Amino acid sequence: MELYNITAHPLNLSARRHRRAFSTTTEPLGAESASPRETLETRALEALDFTAVRERVAARTIFGPARGLAMAMRPSYDAEVVAQLQRETAEGRRVLQEVGDAAFSAPDTALAAVTRAALEGVLTGQELLFVAEMLEAQRRAALLFASQRAAAPTLAAIAAVIPDLREIRTRIGKCIGLRGEVVDHATPTLAAVRQQVRDAYQRVTDALTRFIQSERGRQALQDQVISMRGDRFVLQVKSEMRHRVPGIVHDASNTGATVYVEPFATVEMGNQWRELALEEERETTRVLRELSALVGDAAAEIRQGTEILARLDFILARARYGADVRGAVPITSQALVGVADGKRELLRLVNARHPLLTGRVVPITIQLGPGWCVLVVTGPNTGGKTVAMKTVGLLALMHQSGLQLPAGDGSALPVFDGVYADVGDQQSIQQSVSTFSSHMRNAIETLAAATPSSLVLLDELGTSTDPEEGSALARAILGHLAERGVPTIATTHHSNVAAFAEVTPGMANASVDLDPDTLRPNYRLTMGLPGRSYALKVAARLGLPGDILKRAESLVESQAVRFEDLLTELQRERGQLQAKMQAADEARSAADARDQELQAKLDELDHQREELLAAMRREVLAEYEGVRKRLRRAEAALSWTSASAPPSEDVAQASQELTVAHQEIQTVQKAAPPVAAPADVSKLAAGDLVDVRGLGVQGRVVALPEGTGEAEVAIGNVRMRLRLGRLSKAHENAETQGVAVGVSLGPILSSADLDLRGVRAEEAAVRLEEFLDKAVRDGLSAGRVIHGRGTGALRQLVRERLKHHPLVQSHHPEEPERGGDGVTVVELA
Repeated sequence: MELYNITAHPLNLSARRHRRAFSTTTEPLGAESASPRETLETRALEALDFTAVRERVAARTIFGPARGLAMAMRPSYDAEVVAQLQRETAEGRRVLQEVGDAAFSAPDTALAAVTRAALEGVLTGQELLFVAEMLEAQRRAALLFASQRAAAPTLAAIAAVIPDLREIRTRIGKCIGLRGEVVDHATPTLAAVRQQVRDAYQRVTDALTRFIQSERGRQALQDQVISMRGDRFVLQVKSEMRHRVPGIVHDASNTGATVYVEPFATVEMGNQWRELALEEERETTRVLRELSALVGDAAAEIRQGTEILARLDFILARARYGADVRGAVPITSQALVGVADGKRELLRLVNARHPLLTGRVVPITIQLGPGWCVLVVTGPNTGGKTVAMKTVGLLALMHQSGLQLPAGDGSALPVFDGVYADVGDQQSIQQSVSTFSSHMRNAIETLAAATPSSLVLLDELGTSTDPEEGSALARAILGHLAERGVPTIATTHHSNVAAFAEVTPGMANASVDLDPDTLRPNYRLTMGLPGRSYALKVAARLGLPGDILKRAESLVESQAVRFEDLLTELQRERGQLQAKMQAADEARSAADARDQELQAKLDELDHQREELLAAMRREVLAEYEGVRKRLRRAEAALSWTSASAPPSEDVAQASQELTVAHQEIQTVQKAAPPVAAPADVSKLAAGDLVDVRGLGVQGRVVALPEGTGEAEVAIGNVRMRLRLGRLSKAHENAETQGVAVGVSLGPILSSADLDLRGVRAEEAAVRLEEFLDKAVRDGLSAGRVIHGRGTGALRQLVRERLKHHPLVQSHHPEEPERGGDGVTVVELA
């Protein structure tokens, strides 16, 4: 079996930093060579259902060898390796969001063919095609991740190591046809020989056809067809007419009624055809041998490329799984703090969900610390204690395997140096081990291996034995772990263990509960409160006779009764507090909705005000222009008569109009709102400070390209090309005067971008309309719509709408290095 060991890759820190970092070992679980600590860790993988998660990741691989990596996935216990794995997965999700999906598939038999070629074996044409498919998959992976270098630099660096074997792929494609045959033009010799073979075949079949169509042939032949026997062309002759067809008998029918005869007239032609066919076979074999030698010589490079491709597909499988579980990357703490520190939490999971549960899953929020490291979870059977505990353990293993977690923002996990779990009934009849003995043996081994940087999970601690002694053992073990500062989560039914946790430094309680009316589990975890067993209530609900139930109640110790009453009161108060908090949240949500509604109305009023002011401005300017015309006529009349006799009646009238016009202009100028003067290319110069309409910012002119009607403006660290109509010269003050103009601040942005990736079709159409409208109003000449490649549905929707849009002059795909077919450039009308 071929192994694909990614730990040898120079970019994988696990190969050189930690013996138990991420690897692809195929050693069976629980192998005899494993150390006691590794055996405990392996047992935890099984107890916490990590194998099921591993299978789900493997199901999301596409490339065959990647499935082997997924099935061999194990958590790392090195912080740098975990950070590397999480970085890979996060970049994988960004790649999938950008390109839709990346499928790298090749036949599973390709590597076996490469191995045989390395041993100087001759591959068939079909096997060479399989190798070519493998090399093509490697080429596509290298190109894809190279194009995503900005979003996924780590994956791009991994893919950059894939060897360039295009020569082998090209040679195979030139010589081998789609069905695995060696094509005629593979070599000049093969083309010539095959033409000779066809000619020789035509000669012998023509000769036999003429005999079939002759009078003698019609009489002597059983069937008028040409047959093959032992690579020789023969005719089916009637036995009694054998003497009419001189030739060589190659075969006879079972009944003896027909003999297969090669006429002497075609024997030499058949010999020539056969010789040429053998020469063709030798030439074909020579082509296959040369191609196989090429593959064999590059076997090490092909395997290297295959291992890298498997690693990349495995990373993408982790990313696909993370997307499917709506996973997030937790905040990672590089080191744990003990009880003595108490300044921060050891771990925190917010709205965490067990990844293997289906249907309506109730999330849990759980933490360890600050100030304590042992959490005791109590509550009734089927209430969810074990599931909550296993959720923490499984998510810790997933985190350290490079998987994203089904948990909310604000979750934080350290990198544990070991995760140890004792879960379920592990009794063994063959080994004469009882349930209690099995649990106790696991606890002893865990105590010996655990450190303050480990995570310990103990299910139903102190059960399967005398309750008094079991409770004492549970308290002693948990107290020991708390004193050592070992992060621990334990479940139990012993109320005195919960009471012990309540008063012991370094320990805290949590509980699961039942609905008090239906006695059904609600699967909610409550931090800070011990749980109730509900044993008597459940028994009553199930129909236990009342006298027996009363007798049981009388036998319960008074201290336990008071404890149960206290818990009941606390839970009632907690329920009331939750109801009030829910009401407060609803009131706050309603207030937020009203605020949003009010803000929308204010925005609408502002919009109407701007429209009203714009209309008033246009009206005032029109009136202003009329007054100016009257003023010019009056001034012309006065100037015409200035050198003549005293002003006439017309001149007096013109003078009066001039005075009135001046008064009207002053009135209009006072009434008109301030209007920013549009930029005049003759008055703007490089270095001028300008206001940019539509952006509400100031910038400095860098250049004024002639004949374009545009200016290059530097705004902070960005340079933009804007129409002159959007610019007006701004007032220079002491702070801005003399500031140097940045002329090399980055690429010129001549358009705006609209990112529609991940947006549904209906919303995308609305946002596209808003984008085009705003781009035209802001004076942009072009824009870019980013829709990604994906299935192509969103791209088709965008381009179909752009095709007939009145604001669009033209559109075309972006340049390959800037997004290619995943981006559409829009030229505005």
